[in-house]
Amino acid sequence: MRSLMLLFFLLPLVLYGQSPANGELTVSYEQITTDWTQIHSQDGVLFFIQKTDCNRPEDGIFQEMAMIKLVNTTEFDLLLSWDLLLWFDGQLKTRLPITAENQRQVFLKGGEMLEGLCDKHSDYYTSLAVFCRFLNYEDKPELTQFQLSNINISRYEN
Repeated sequence: MRSLMLLFFLLPLVLYGQSPANGELTVSYEQITTDWTQIHSQDGVLFFIQKTDCNRPEDGIFQEMAMIKLVNTTEFDLLLSWDLLLWFDGQLKTRLPITAENQRQVFLKGGEMLEGLCDKHSDYYTSLAVFCRFLNYEDKPELTQFQLSNINISRYEN
């Protein structure tokens, strides 16, 4: 009986230790489709991903991007932050330790939705758009996966 009770209390701890960290999200290129797909949920925020072509012919740029959409399902204003790690051709290309250039932050009002846009001048272009590959070159590195690590979601108080 004693060992059964011990198993009852230890099993959840063992299973929790084997599950991925709640504040981390890894997305492989194969997971990204042209439809919005939910890939994560944390603290009332839903994370979606979609790939799209973001071409700027006037600049000679033809590229595929992974767009991130965030939906705040709470009534609270939230501040989201994370570190972005990128793998191209199977190799981690983000320098470690993480520097400010790879840290992202987004303000999300209660009930609001934000999604990445192809417009490089949009407020959250660098936070909600991830470069995948050039469409007009065959010899350039391509995104294998990316990771949002150290995802932190907190209430934003004025």
